[in-house]
Amino acid sequence: MRFDLRDDLPTLKAELQADIDRSAGEVRLLFITDAPGQDMIYQEKRREAEAFQANPDLPPEQTPHMTAEAAAFGMTRVAKASEILAQASAWTAVSAMIETRRLSAKASVQAATSPFVARGAAVVDWSDIAAVAPSD
Repeated sequence: MRFDLRDDLPTLKAELQADIDRSAGEVRLLFITDAPGQDMIYQEKRREAEAFQANPDLPPEQTPHMTAEAAAFGMTRVAKASEILAQASAWTAVSAMIETRRLSAKASVQAATSPFVARGAAVVDWSDIAAVAPSD
């Protein structure tokens, strides 16, 4: 039988909040890659696509990542910029949902006055978000 002493509540809360962070990370990985540095490349492609959308006369040298990807897939820079921006917009919507749930659960755990309430607050249902993840 496990007993939770009131003095252990801060430790339990910290553990539960770390679990919430880990589970949010696992859900994020359904949508993104965790290859080192890849997030920086995605950010750069987005920046290039936004710059290109604002000024379609930019030379290819000013959008090297986007230009290389467009060439690799036989697309125009216009089409690739649109695709990158659509993907970025979709990711922003999904990541905001994940972050809202993550922060809400952590705040609920922090506000809990007992181990039982803390454990209940730490349960996050990610199923609806996971259901829309790409299936590659």
